[in-house]
Amino acid sequence: MSAREREAAFRQWGWPIALALSTVLGLLCALPGAGGWWRALSWAALGAPLAAMAISLRPGKRRP
Repeated sequence: MSAREREAAFRQWGWPIALALSTVLGLLCALPGAGGWWRALSWAALGAPLAAMAISLRPGKRRP
């Protein structure tokens, strides 16, 4: 795989992988504790994909 192909693959799959990892992190952080910073970290990690969806679905200028 050439450097150009790797860069194209990262551009295509970078954000979906990051959002999947954020979701897994949020779910795993919710397991050990029912309160404290575990809950805050879980909410933040699970809220990141929702925020990304809200930003991408807002009306306005679309990128090609």
